[in-house]
Amino acid sequence: MLYKIKPLETLFFRDGSPFTMGSETVANFVFPPYPSIVYGAIRSWLISERGGLTKFYNGEFETELGTPQKKGNLKVKGIFVGIVNVLYFQIPQDLLQNEKELKSLNFVSKSNLMISDYELENALVNKSDELLEEPEGFIDVDDLIQYLKEGETTLKSTDSEKIYMIERKIGIKRNIKTLTSEEKHLYSIPMIRMKENASLFVEIDGLNDYPKRGLIKIGGEGKTCEIERCEEDLLKDLKDLEFDFENNIFKCYLATPAIFEKGWLPKWIDEENLEGEYEGVKVKVIGCSIGKYNFIGGWDIAKKEPKLMYKAVPAGSVYYFKVLNGVNSNKIKEVFHLKNISDVNPEEGFGLNFIGKVK
Repeated sequence: MLYKIKPLETLFFRDGSPFTMGSETVANFVFPPYPSIVYGAIRSWLISERGGLTKFYNGEFETELGTPQKKGNLKVKGIFVGIVNVLYFQIPQDLLQNEKELKSLNFVSKSNLMISDYELENALVNKSDELLEEPEGFIDVDDLIQYLKEGETTLKSTDSEKIYMIERKIGIKRNIKTLTSEEKHLYSIPMIRMKENASLFVEIDGLNDYPKRGLIKIGGEGKTCEIERCEEDLLKDLKDLEFDFENNIFKCYLATPAIFEKGWLPKWIDEENLEGEYEGVKVKVIGCSIGKYNFIGGWDIAKKEPKLMYKAVPAGSVYYFKVLNGVNSNKIKEVFHLKNISDVNPEEGFGLNFIGKVK
């Protein structure tokens, strides 16, 4: 079930880098928020809707929402941003940008002339004479569909400024007893103000009953947002995509960050030969384009301690796979498309994956 989250005020989503008043004066932000942030907010909202913390601690919601010690059936599939009812996604890492548009890199066999510690069979190169740069912003759902269906393509990006803007909040620590400010404790926090028609969207699963609407607190400082169930499935066109993979090669595009136990590789891929089997599909990693890893941690409210800090492959990263056991395109779609393939916390929305064609 897809929900729209509409902020009523500014939001603050901090990344996993350290931030201590007096040491670091400027906090870093992340947007869209990491899936774990939204999962926690959704779970807290549902606990409130179902009757509150006392019932939760007594295990009355154990099947759906779990207990303080374990999770229940609640699952978050993915986190998206949208303008009105059009979803937007992180730009795939195998696209670069000129002044006007996004262009695909060419997927080619690695040349013997390439001097690099890159060990995969294929590489992504820019064969044109154009100067291309790393892209910024988002692509809408129609462009993502075109990208997944056609492989090499030319698209247009959407500037982040059309979705949100940053407002700097300046503050200083105060002594809790005297209420006077303390020296060397000035700080700056980037607050996110989403544009009037922009919202967050979250796909959730695993509930017996899906509330129609409510109020939810999310992110740093627990800012209030409206949450409302969407009657229209805005992911339908992505779900209905059909594929016919040439040469048994396909790509995986990560719409949300993925936490893999082997760093950049899923745990089911052998580090030596780069081969592995996932739910009956045997593949080999033959290329990739991944961004700088995200630090993902957080605070465990129930245990009152920091969560483990993970290095996550960022959203937009792309892996290229070759099928080794001859399964058809329908089986590949069944196993990988719109599935959460993160090794860690996939139920929180990490590692939402879409498959696409390779030319």
